[in-house]
Amino acid sequence: VLRGITERLTDRYFSIMVDETTDISNVEQLVFCIRFVDDQLNCHEEFIGLHSMDSISAESIIRTIEDILLRLSLSLQNCRGQCYDGASSMAGCKTGVSTTILHKEHRALYTHCYGHALNLAVQDAVKANVILRDTLDTIEEMTKLIKKSPRRQVVFEKVKNDIALDSPGIRLLAPTRWTVRAAALTSIAENYKALGETWIQAKEVTKDSEARAHIGGVAKQMESFDFFFGVE
Repeated sequence: VLRGITERLTDRYFSIMVDETTDISNVEQLVFCIRFVDDQLNCHEEFIGLHSMDSISAESIIRTIEDILLRLSLSLQNCRGQCYDGASSMAGCKTGVSTTILHKEHRALYTHCYGHALNLAVQDAVKANVILRDTLDTIEEMTKLIKKSPRRQVVFEKVKNDIALDSPGIRLLAPTRWTVRAAALTSIAENYKALGETWIQAKEVTKDSEARAHIGGVAKQMESFDFFFGVE
């Protein structure tokens, strides 16, 4: 597959898209994609791979990018664009990845990823709305209480079976990924009744005072109109 992509990129200009993330095993991974336009002016976006990283410093990321391009037999001189998030390691004006690559190839212009930019804009907009901000904070606490406790997860599943509720499970609320927040909100709305009963039963079997306080807090929030309005 990579050989085919490389052949299509021979003597062709391209842009690189890079992002770093931590996988479920807590290993830093670098996502690398290439974007180019063919002779018919069709735009292509190719996923090259995930690469494990010992460090996500700018120097380490640059070395990995150059190594990937070398393995693909692609010259940095043909790079005409860079697309990253706005993190200092990526977009820093002095030692960031974009700046360093620009020094090596001044035509490789940097663009702040539109997806990340939209995410930041939506995040700021939600923070300005007290109801939505508090609702999302409460949902994040609720998902942690369920997902990070096998006992409460069992209680929740038992309550769902008892009331014959045909709905998916609770989805984690990712603090930095707005594309999955709709699914998390939907899962709370569809399991509203089951969650209410879960807090009652979970509080009865929980001995830790701090955990009991958290359970009581989210249970109280679920009774408020503002929270229900924010979820719906």
